Amino acid sequence: MVAFILSVVVCLLLLLAGFPMALDVVRGWAPLPLVDAVAGLSFLTHFQAITRGVLDLRDVVFFLLCIGAWLLATVLVIDLKKAD
Repeated sequence: MVAFILSVVVCLLLLLAGFPMALDVVRGWAPLPLVDAVAGLSFLTHFQAITRGVLDLRDVVFFLLCIGAWLLATVLVIDLKKAD
């Protein structure tokens, strides 16, 4: 149950990071490079081009790296559980 709730929260944060309202909140206290980094982490900004039918290599690489990072994190957690 805890893993599900944490997963939903992380996915929601990664989705909301691309909305203009969320970026306006970050712009209020963060420098522009950090705002760009937050916008770059958003699934929304990478998925908008795909919904228009444009398959950009940067977007594909972003999603493949996300999949790989979460798979690596899963393997590490499973290995830690096995070690106990």
